[in-house]
Amino acid sequence: MFIPDATRGVVKSLSTSDFKNCKIKGCVVNTLHLKDTPGLEVLNSFKGIKPFMKFDGLVTTDSGGWQIYSLIHRDKKPGKITDKGVVFSTGVNKKNHIFTPQESIKTQFEINSDIVVVLDDFTNPTASKKEIKASIDRTVRWSKMCRQEFEIQLQKRKMDDKTRPLILSVIQGGWDKDLRAECAERLKQIGFDGYGFGGYLVDEETQKLDLSMLKYIAGLIPDDKIRFALGTGKPREIAVMAKQGWHIFDCTLPTRDARNKRLYIFEKIPKNYADLVNPKTYSYVYINKEKYVKDKTPISSNCDCYTCKNYSKGYLNHLAKIGDTSYLRLATIHNLRTYTRLIEYIKEYSI
Repeated sequence: MFIPDATRGVVKSLSTSDFKNCKIKGCVVNTLHLKDTPGLEVLNSFKGIKPFMKFDGLVTTDSGGWQIYSLIHRDKKPGKITDKGVVFSTGVNKKNHIFTPQESIKTQFEINSDIVVVLDDFTNPTASKKEIKASIDRTVRWSKMCRQEFEIQLQKRKMDDKTRPLILSVIQGGWDKDLRAECAERLKQIGFDGYGFGGYLVDEETQKLDLSMLKYIAGLIPDDKIRFALGTGKPREIAVMAKQGWHIFDCTLPTRDARNKRLYIFEKIPKNYADLVNPKTYSYVYINKEKYVKDKTPISSNCDCYTCKNYSKGYLNHLAKIGDTSYLRLATIHNLRTYTRLIEYIKEYSI
């Protein structure tokens, strides 16, 4: 399954029916952002995010860890990470907030998602082995705290195995296979419904995902558990990772690239799995290029999305140039449908 980011309860520029028409069967929403706006009181009044969005597919809540990492490490905002949780500052008055593993789980239950993800701690790709080891220790510690709070919430809400959400933990360890294996083993001892890979596994020089490391991490996860490829990837990467045993993929690429005028196409219809993992199967249309001004053809002649059935590259080029919001919708519809077609091919040729 590929699930796009619907960070604040919406895939940017699309209605819920739009992305259902793209055959999207799930999405990822953001724990911290939804806690802030519209707030848990509002979501409770709707009985959770799915009635609020009018969506009946799978909803995953992230832990909030990436946003905190971005605030403190990437955006250089004041804050600190401790074994109890994360302290970070926001607003003009630099008001301190503490976000704990327990609060992450409580918030995700209030959002009422189908899959909750434990709060994890991850490091910069250039972190030392000592820093990565500390990240693993904290991730395991937080995972235990999340699991305990998860059980408390199940009892409080009288949920059983049929009605409860699934809970996933995240395997950290950077580029070090031994540390990845250590983290996976310690998390398996706690026990979760599934496991994702954490951190950043893109080579800074080549900007390519380390697929061999992802294959190794997949092998650390038992076959009867969900393998969640958090934050990936490009179409060919998804095809390769699905073959490795990964089940769920979420990524901002297709929606973000649509907004940035890059549209995904199959250069040819895949006939087998060899085609799916062949880089030449995939290409892009940079729709703002001058050569498309008078182009009367759709983005892709073999695509069945609403955009390709109704509009030309010339018209999309025009919408993009004038900055009309309808371009964002039409481009996003196409890219998401390309991804769901990819998943359909993966399922067909995996049999």
